[in-house]
Amino acid sequence: MRFLTHGDKSKKSIFLIHGMANTSDLFAALLPYLKDYYVIVCELDGHSAKEQGTFVSVKDAAEKIEKYVKYNLDSKLYGLLGFSLGGTIATELISRGNIEVERTVLDAAFVIRMGIMTYPFKYLFQVSIWLIEHNVHIPDAVVESIMGKGNSGIVDTLYKGVSLKSIGNATLSCYKYDVKDGIRKYKNRVAYWRGENEPYPVKSARLLKKYLPQMKVCVFKGMGHGQLLNEHTGTYAKRLISFLEEA
Repeated sequence: MRFLTHGDKSKKSIFLIHGMANTSDLFAALLPYLKDYYVIVCELDGHSAKEQGTFVSVKDAAEKIEKYVKYNLDSKLYGLLGFSLGGTIATELISRGNIEVERTVLDAAFVIRMGIMTYPFKYLFQVSIWLIEHNVHIPDAVVESIMGKGNSGIVDTLYKGVSLKSIGNATLSCYKYDVKDGIRKYKNRVAYWRGENEPYPVKSARLLKKYLPQMKVCVFKGMGHGQLLNEHTGTYAKRLISFLEEA
C-alpha cells in the first residue's frame, strides 16, 4: 500500500481512498482545490503501477491505514473521504474507532450484502476488467446499467494493471460486508454522497442512516457512480470543502 502526501503537514489533514480498479490518479484533478489541507492519498494494494501487491480485504486495508495514521498523524485525521470500495474501507475505519476522524465523507460506499448475486457480480467485474485490459470495448448500455445512465466514461478511469485476484478479493469483501455495530459510537460529522442514477448506493445509505442518525445524505442530480468527481471536479471540490469547513 502506498501513501502519497501533498502540502504542509501543519495544516488540517484529509485522507482520500480511491475505488476498486482505480489508482491515486482518481484524485489528481481534485488536489489543486485542496491546497489549504495536508492531503494523504492512499493507493490500495494491487492498484498501483509503482508497487506490486494484491488487495486482500476491506479489513486488511483498514488495518494498514490505521497503522500509517497512528505513526504519522498521531492517530488523528481531520477529514476522511472514501469513494466506492474506498467508502467501504472508510466505513470500516470509523466503525473500528482506532483512529480519530472529525469529518467523514462516504462517497457511494457499498455496505449491502449481495447474497446469491455475490459471485455473479464478482465474475462480471473480473470479466469486465479483463476485457478492458485487452482493449475490448464494453457496450455503453452495459456499463451504464451498473454505473448509471450517461456514465460510460467511468471506464476511462479504471486501471488496466489491476489483477483479477485483487478484483475478486475486493468484490467479495464488499459484497459480503457487514456494518459493525461499533459504528454507532461514531458521533462526528458524516455525509453519504451518491449520484441520482446509481442503482445500488441507495440501499447502503438507508442502512447506514440507521446506525448514523446524524449522517447527511447528498444526492447529485443526473450523476452516476463517481461521475461528479470525474467530470465535474470543481463542483465536487466545492462540496467537499464546504463540508469540511461548515461550522
